[in-house]
Amino acid sequence: MQVPFDVTVGEDGVVYMRLIGTLDRSNFDALKAEVEHAKATVKGESERRGALVPVSFDLTDFSGTYNVEAMLAMKSLEEHNRPYVLKTALFGGSAAARVAAELTLALIGQKNLQLFATKDEAQAWLNEK
Repeated sequence: MQVPFDVTVGEDGVVYMRLIGTLDRSNFDALKAEVEHAKATVKGESERRGALVPVSFDLTDFSGTYNVEAMLAMKSLEEHNRPYVLKTALFGGSAAARVAAELTLALIGQKNLQLFATKDEAQAWLNEK
């Protein structure tokens, strides 16, 4: 089974997150474990640097199919990360993935989260001062 979510820290200091495939009961335990890893990564990077970190969130390989528990897990990630994140740029994905992201962003209601069509647009926004 493929892990539906991963997180890495780039040499550029950006925390890169990526949703992959569908988020359903069959992979919820893997998603939940990776969400906990992402929380620890973001907090650790922010504390190590003594600064808020930018996050790039790739939806390119996300189908847009999810269950409620998965959406709540992703919401808990955002809530946890608020004290540690400068801003989060989401990008890519199918029409369904973009609708799912827009719904989640509406529920979260944070101005430092934005959805972009392309990685280049997302990166440009992250690089703005």
